[in-house]
Amino acid sequence: MYFCIMEKKIVIMGATSGLGLNLAKMFVAAGWKVGACGRNESALARLKAQEPSRIVTAAIDITAGDAPERLERLIAELGGMDIYFHGSGILRESDFEATIATNVGGFTRMINAAYDYFSLSRQPARIVAISSIAGTRGLAELACYSATKAYDATFLEAMRQRAHKERLPLRIVDIRPGWTRTPLLDGDKHYLFEMDEETVCCGIFRATLRSRRVAIIGLRWQLLCALQHFVPAWLWERIHLPLWRDGRN
Repeated sequence: MYFCIMEKKIVIMGATSGLGLNLAKMFVAAGWKVGACGRNESALARLKAQEPSRIVTAAIDITAGDAPERLERLIAELGGMDIYFHGSGILRESDFEATIATNVGGFTRMINAAYDYFSLSRQPARIVAISSIAGTRGLAELACYSATKAYDATFLEAMRQRAHKERLPLRIVDIRPGWTRTPLLDGDKHYLFEMDEETVCCGIFRATLRSRRVAIIGLRWQLLCALQHFVPAWLWERIHLPLWRDGRN
C-alpha cells in the first residue's frame, strides 16, 4: 500500500511529455495535488485542463537563472511540497553544450533549490530524480550523456550524505530507468533491452514512494548494471556494447 493520503503534494519538473507527463497523471489519479512544470506552456495548459482543481502549472526552464524563484512561486501556489520529482533531461550527443547545461547545470540548480526548501521546512519529504543506467559506466557512443548522468548520480549521493549530516528527515532517491520508448529516443532506432513507457512509468511511480536510495527500473537492467561494476577498466575500454540498431522492426 502506498503512503499517499489526500492533499499530499508533488512537484514534477519535466511534466510536459514522456515519463514526467504520465507520472503527473498517475499522481493525480492517486489523489495527490500536482505542481507540473516544464518549458512547453501549451502542454502544461492541456494537462491542467484535465484536472484543474488538482493541478497547478508553471513554465520553468531549468537552464535559466530564475528557475529556482519560479519553483518557489509554484510551491506557494500549490500550498507546499512533499516530494520534488526531477525528470528533466535531454539526450542530444551532437550538442554537448545543451546536454551539459540541462543535465548538469539545470539538474544541480533545481535539486539545490528543492533541498533548500526542505532544509527550511524540516518536514519528512523526498527528492526523487531520474539519472540513468547510462551513467553506470562511460559509453563511447554516448560519451557526453553518460558522463552527465554519472554526475547526476554522484550529486544525489552527495546530497544524501549532506541531508544525513544535517539530520534532515529527507529521502533522496536516484531512479535509473533503462532505455524507454519516449520522445527522448531516436524513433529510427531500436535500443538495447528497450522498455515500453507504461511499464517504466509504473515502476517509477512505485520507486518514488517506496525506494530509499537507488532504483534501477527493469530486471534485465538491474542484472546488467550489477555485472558492469565487476568489469575492470582495461577490459571495459575494449567492450563495445550494441546500444541500438537502426530500423524499427
